[in-house]
Amino acid sequence: SSATNAQPATKEQSSTLPSFVVFKNWEQGNPENSQLILDTYKAWDSDSTGAMSSHFGDTTRFDLPDGRRFTTTNNTIESTLRKWRKNYKETTNMPFSLISLHNKDLDQQWVIAWTWNKWRHADGSKDSMLYCDNFRLKDGKIVYLNSLQNQPSKSLSKTLNKIPEK
Repeated sequence: SSATNAQPATKEQSSTLPSFVVFKNWEQGNPENSQLILDTYKAWDSDSTGAMSSHFGDTTRFDLPDGRRFTTTNNTIESTLRKWRKNYKETTNMPFSLISLHNKDLDQQWVIAWTWNKWRHADGSKDSMLYCDNFRLKDGKIVYLNSLQNQPSKSLSKTLNKIPEK
């Protein structure tokens, strides 16, 4: 009957993407993961590295925009964050997109964050940058961060600066 033909397929179709696309079987993730990432940005901006460090796992890897890789443990995360944060007098992260995802093939939780970041260095100089931060979470804690940055065009900067801070 035509009603039977209109029903959605219950069996998943295998991906037609090539084998080099490792991350291909995604579904919506837990919204609480997005809240954890938002809270992490808020803690960074308020210079609360102690509170922020509680969001990270026993071991966390950071791949930073300048090509450096850091690994921290729960014994070193707070001092590492404090050292990094001391470079800034103030920061304002405005995550305008937080997407919580679950990769079914690898059983991994991710949050993809698009963030407009403005800061003032300890010496008073100001700057801003657009970031795409890719967080992997395990057991409700951040265990990996891949951070990408982009200097947006003047037109995009004007648009991003119109985002309300609160």
